[in-house]
Amino acid sequence: MTCAILLNGDYEDDDYYLRQVDAAQAVVAADGGHAFLRRHGRWPALLIGDFDSLDAGMVAEATVAGVDVVRHPARKDETDAELAVAQAEARFQGEIVLLGALGGALDHVLGHFSILQGLAERGRAARIASPSLAATVARAPASLRFCAPVGTEVSLIAVSSDVVLSLRGFDYELSDEPLAPTVCRGLGNRLSAPDARLDLKGGTLLALDFDGRERFAAAGAAGG
Repeated sequence: MTCAILLNGDYEDDDYYLRQVDAAQAVVAADGGHAFLRRHGRWPALLIGDFDSLDAGMVAEATVAGVDVVRHPARKDETDAELAVAQAEARFQGEIVLLGALGGALDHVLGHFSILQGLAERGRAARIASPSLAATVARAPASLRFCAPVGTEVSLIAVSSDVVLSLRGFDYELSDEPLAPTVCRGLGNRLSAPDARLDLKGGTLLALDFDGRERFAAAGAAGG
């Protein structure tokens, strides 16, 4: 099962995002992310936020349509994205896909990567999806298969200080080597084979795949 969460960011390719929405088994809108759904005649199962970036008429319309609308005060500790993710975790099973997570204010974009880290720490599969970038956070032990064409750029960023990983099917391969969060060694690699794989033996890692048309896939236990 996949739960798509629409955030209040950029939606630069409507067809791409509509495919993501229509493929999901559950859809949650966080505040202004609801506007994208309404432009295309879709409804979420849940609309949540403080609604400072959504027209009041759209909120009222969603209520009349039977959408579960959860309003929070503007003065709160969590962002609308965090509130939406918390509800998705509580209500739905399976992978969480964040849409509209990029292109907004930089602090919120960085916050969305932090949300991925939190989901990984709780053992929940999650990713950011966009036409030009897919992102996920992996926590060891884990393995990822990169479902993208040969030549696709991939960047790997250590989130913790104890990252140890192996790479196969990349221009620059690694074998049980450390990657520190204070270096840029993992940036700008490229896939050299259609079965490229990352095995994470230690730590927590942010993986960026610059072909957002594809997605990451689990590849079994690390080293398997």
